[in-house]
Amino acid sequence: MLDLVKKVFKQSTMLSDKLPELMPGGVSIAIDTTCQKIVHNPVAARFFGIEDWGNFSPLNFPSFKVLHNGKVLLTDELPIVRSARYGDEVSGFELEFAFQEGISKIAIVSSCPLKNELGVIIGAMTTFEEVTELIHNTRNLSAHGLSLGLLIDDRTKELREEFDKREQIELEVAKLERLNLIGQLAAGLGHEVRNPMTTIRGFLQILHTKSDLLPYKSYFDLMIEELDRANSIITDFLSIAKNKSTEFKRQCLNTLLTNLFPLILAYAYSQDKKCIFEPGEITELDIDSSEITQLVLNLARNGLEAMHNNGCLTIRTFMNDQFIVLSVKDEGTGIKPEDVLKLGTPFFTTKENGTGLGIPMCYNIARRHFAKIEVKSGSEGTTFLIRFPQHIGNGAI
Repeated sequence: MLDLVKKVFKQSTMLSDKLPELMPGGVSIAIDTTCQKIVHNPVAARFFGIEDWGNFSPLNFPSFKVLHNGKVLLTDELPIVRSARYGDEVSGFELEFAFQEGISKIAIVSSCPLKNELGVIIGAMTTFEEVTELIHNTRNLSAHGLSLGLLIDDRTKELREEFDKREQIELEVAKLERLNLIGQLAAGLGHEVRNPMTTIRGFLQILHTKSDLLPYKSYFDLMIEELDRANSIITDFLSIAKNKSTEFKRQCLNTLLTNLFPLILAYAYSQDKKCIFEPGEITELDIDSSEITQLVLNLARNGLEAMHNNGCLTIRTFMNDQFIVLSVKDEGTGIKPEDVLKLGTPFFTTKENGTGLGIPMCYNIARRHFAKIEVKSGSEGTTFLIRFPQHIGNGAI
């Protein structure tokens, strides 16, 4: 690659002489994925203050800060680095370059990865156009009131965003109020109700084995089944109201899912449905295995119940930026958009015999793991995406 760059930029006398005219914009090329060796065309060299444009410069030379929307970008967030290391394609990215001399320049930047004949990334190329004067002129016009329409549009957008935020806060407050109510109910009634239920269930088990009561066996079985259902609801109450600390342990999510998959597969087969597990290459993360098991089984059960016979539930894991993502996708009829907004609200359910506690429990478990749940639903099915940070505290919601 180095020989190729030198050949293009140095060995051709005609191209070297005509390059400023042929390429009016800036061009910078990283010759490997580390971006430690970058070669610039004359326009780029002048922009960055580099005297010898044909030679290589490291990524951090000369010293300047790169900002986007007022935020200083980290090295991994620079377009040329994103393309070289992760294969990202960036188009029309507005960046501000703040040099130590107090000079500030603005450019519209695009970048793409460079690949060899096997499709392997071997570097990256960035092109840019300086728009400092244009941006400054535009800002000056706006300051003098000549861009009133844009100002009104921006203000309208800000007000809309503020309204949406307030609406979201109100929904969260409503959820918290319900969770608080559930917590009080669970703390005050959970164990007190379970104790007599356990006694009743025990006597029913004894009675339904008596030979003279065999004609009523189906009645006893039904009563025991209903008691178990009530006990399951109380368990969900206690789970949502859980206030003990979560016991995090660093482990691989794929290992936990591999152990769970036979159970989910058996449940799917019992309903004439299918289940697929596609583990991706992910890093270890900090999780409470019992809570994540509860979350996965709940989402899997909901997904299977949402499908018709021969439907397929797909469970996947993969990396997305700095997050580890667990995906649970069904092939059901989907969830209405207005109902998606209500997911996570206690007691809300679309099932005929649902309690509306399962999904709120999943949201609570995700929150305790600093994870975020995203729901995508349409006519072809629903996908729950749970995004876990690699380390607790990174990406907390």
